[in-house]
Parts: sequence; C-alpha cells; structure tokens
Amino acid sequence: MTRDFHWLSSVARLKAGVSVSQAQAAMNVIGARIAQDFPASNKGWGVLVESYASTLVGPEMRTGLLVLISATGLVLLIGCANLANLALARGVSREREVVVRASLGAGRWRLIRQFLTEHVVLSVGGGVLGIGVGYAMLKWIQSLLPEFALAREFNVTLDPRVLLFALVVSTLTGIVFGLAPALQATKPDLAAAMKEESRGSSGGASRRRLRDTLIVVEVALAFVLLVGSGLMMRSFFRLMNVDTGFDSTNLLTLRLPTSTQQYPDPARLNQYLRDVRSAVEAVPGVRATAYSCAPPLQGTCYGMPMQVANRPMVDLANRSGGFYKIVSPSYFSTLGIKAIKGRVLSDTDTSNAPRVLVLNERLAKRYFDKEDPIGQRILIQEIVPGKTELGADVSWEVVGVIGDEKIGGPADDRSAGVYVSNEQTPAYGMVMSLRTSVDPLTLQTAISRAIRTVNKDQALVDIRTVDQIKNLTMGGRRVPSVLLGIFGGVALILAGIGIYGIISYSVASVRVRLGFVPPSAHRSARS
Repeated sequence: MTRDFHWLSSVARLKAGVSVSQAQAAMNVIGARIAQDFPASNKGWGVLVESYASTLVGPEMRTGLLVLISATGLVLLIGCANLANLALARGVSREREVVVRASLGAGRWRLIRQFLTEHVVLSVGGGVLGIGVGYAMLKWIQSLLPEFALAREFNVTLDPRVLLFALVVSTLTGIVFGLAPALQATKPDLAAAMKEESRGSSGGASRRRLRDTLIVVEVALAFVLLVGSGLMMRSFFRLMNVDTGFDSTNLLTLRLPTSTQQYPDPARLNQYLRDVRSAVEAVPGVRATAYSCAPPLQGTCYGMPMQVANRPMVDLANRSGGFYKIVSPSYFSTLGIKAIKGRVLSDTDTSNAPRVLVLNERLAKRYFDKEDPIGQRILIQEIVPGKTELGADVSWEVVGVIGDEKIGGPADDRSAGVYVSNEQTPAYGMVMSLRTSVDPLTLQTAISRAIRTVNKDQALVDIRTVDQIKNLTMGGRRVPSVLLGIFGGVALILAGIGIYGIISYSVASVRVRLGFVPPSAHRSARS
C-alpha cells in the first residue's frame, strides 16, 4: 500500500446528531494512531474534516454572496424609504379627508387599517413586479456565467421558497413602512390638524422631519452602493488586465489523456509526446508548442514539500513547500516567459543529464532572499511516473529564476514553486499549449487531424484558448460586479425618484395653499 502520497479525499455522510467538530475529533484520533503505526510516511500528517458546502462555496464566493445580500438589503431599504415617503405625501394630501371622516365618527383604527391595506397592496404589487424582473435577470445572469463556473450541485432558480420569501418581505415592508405614515395621517388631534391646514403647512413639522430623514437615508444608501459597486468593478477590470506572467495572445490549450496501459515505459511516452509536437508544429499557422501538466491559470500538478540541501534537515511533514509543475523545455518560449536569473529549462536537460529545475521569483525570495539561488540544490521527493507514489529525495540544481506566473488565476498572488522538465520527470495526461499566428480556434480541425496521424485513437479534451480560461476563472467575480453595478444604478434611480416626488409634492402643496391657481383653471373659469 502507498502511504507517502498524501492525496486522498473522501466524502461521507455524518450520522444524525454528529457535528463536524465531533467528526474532526474522531478523525484526529485515527490520524494519530496511523502516524504512530507508520511514522516514516505519516508522522506529522493528519486529517481535515470540513462540510461539503464549505468546499463548494469557497471564501471568495462566500464573500461575494455576502456583498450581494448586503446590497440587496440596501436597495430594499431605499425602496422602503420611498414607500414611506409616498405614504407620507399621500397622507398630507388626504388630510382633509381624514379630518372629515374622523369628525363623522370614523375610528382611528379603521382609518389605520385602510391606509395599511393600501400600502400592503402597493408593496405586494411591487414585489410581484420585482419577481418578474428578477426572473428575467436570473436568465440573463446565467447566460453571463461561463460553462462549469458553478458546481453541478448548484441549482440557482426561483423555487416556491423564494416566492414565499418575496411575498413575506413585500407584506412586511408594506406593514412596517406604512405604519408610521398611517399613524401620522390619522392622528386624533383634529384641532391641530386644522390649524396646520390654515397656516399653509405642508404636512406639519414632524412630518417634514420624517420626510427629510427618509430622503437623507435614501441618498446615503444609494451612494454607499454606488461607491461599493464602483470599487468592485474597478477591481474586476484591473484583474482582467493584470499581468499574468505570460502572453496569452493566440494561445490554445488541449489535454492529451494517456495512461500507463498505453505507454508503460515513460521513455516511450516522452517519445510519443515529441512525435505529436512535431506533427502539430507542421500545421500552417502554428508557431510553437509546449507541454505542461496543468493548463495556464488553472493550477498545477502537485504541491510538494521542499528542503534546501545545505540547511538543517526537516521532517517531510514540517517542510515548507510549493507547486511542482512539470513542463516541456519549450514551455517558457511558447508562453513568452523569460528568465530573470540564470536560464530556463532546455532540450539538453534529458533523463541522462543532471536533475535541474527553475524557481519562480516568489519561491526564490522565500528560500534565498539574500543569496544567489543559481547553483543551489533543493531536495524534493521523486514522483513515480504514472503512480500515486513518491520515492526518495532527489537533489535538484537550481539553474534559473523566472517571473511569477499566475498559476491559480489572475487574482493569484501567493503561488510559489518550481518547474521541472518532463524529460526528467515524465507525466501522463499532459496539456499541450499552442501559439498560433491566427485565431487558434480556427485551427482545431487541422490540429486534431495532425495528432491523429500519429495516433488515431488519441482523445482530445478541454480544447480552449487561454482567454477563455481567463474568462472562466473570472466568472465568480464578474457576476457580483455586474449585479452590484446594477444595484447601485437602481438605488440611484430610486433615490432620484424619491427626491423628485417629495420636492414636486412640496412645491405643489405650497402653490395650492398660497392660493396660486394654474392658468388652466383661469381658462376654465372664463369659459
């Protein structure tokens, strides 16, 4: 049994009443027992237990969802402030009606019920309209998402729970934000109300203060949303234009699945890969080709513990490490990656030559901050080709340092690691990267035909340009940015409508109470 290749992940369902922390405690006991029984491979290693939901919704997605929920709440508050302002304005315009009805014996509670019913009908009507707009926006957002941007377990849809939630929120909004205006409009002090009418007041001092407060809240929330959406969209566009460490122009990637059953000898595997490269490079329009064990911007093959050879030895479990990317020597020239110090891998770094590797700048600073890394040696366990098995430490000589490639996507600013030649560490299932002089997607048929002249049974999967990969990796950021921008625009429009409505109503009230009669009224009187 292979015990030193720590790669296994498993999925289990917890028993009823068992928490994740209890499962973690139980697995800690099992992990400690295995480490005691097999110290050579398991000393210092443990088991991590986490909920499946937390693996699907990572920190970045969780942050984006929280931001969107907060933005939704702010837009809802702005809409509620608009509803309250509208209720206040309608209450003022109907003040004489309320006074007359109260004088005729209408109870205050009956008047409040009438006002609340009107507000709830208005709020629920807005909620129904919002559901329709939300459904249309959902379809539009789904069209923005790149394929496989979300796990298959995600089912984003307007189900009955969402509809019920929208109905409840709409009803509560009508009740809560219509109650204060209803109380204001139905206040029992009829004499004071008549005096305010006779003085030409536009709704009384208390109402004016409440209206002014609601307008201030609307504008403040709208600007919070606008500033937040502006910052997020600026960050998104900066990431789209960030330096990835290589040139992605006309760069196509495709994976070549291979297995130990097809090529049990790693030397034969590498010869086959060389033959495929030669056939593809003969296609008109193809400028250069290279192999890597993972596509650009989509991670790496392995994470390996590493040890600088001339320093005190550290247990494998306690060594710091980094990514371990297996590439062909042409990888750097094809992607346009140049050496900062020393050289990159070359065709002379064969299986019979000394083992050499290239560091990225971040790992070079970590291990050799004040030293020259060229000529230094790093110990890394051997990866057995085609097997989930590690061998003894291999001493690799550092021959060069390159700039930091964005291994995990445009936002990756932490990845540190090494590049080794597939001639010295053969790997199955390599990814081919092709630099073309024309649109690479137009060459798919010719490239497939060239590869199948070497092996008619060779499957080709994940054929994508690096620009498509970048769009895929940015899919989780694009949607929150677009939505937050829409929320900010809606908030600004709502605030503008609210301000316009209140000002228009206030001006109209003052004009009427000052005795101003529109010209149309004069014409009607003369007629």
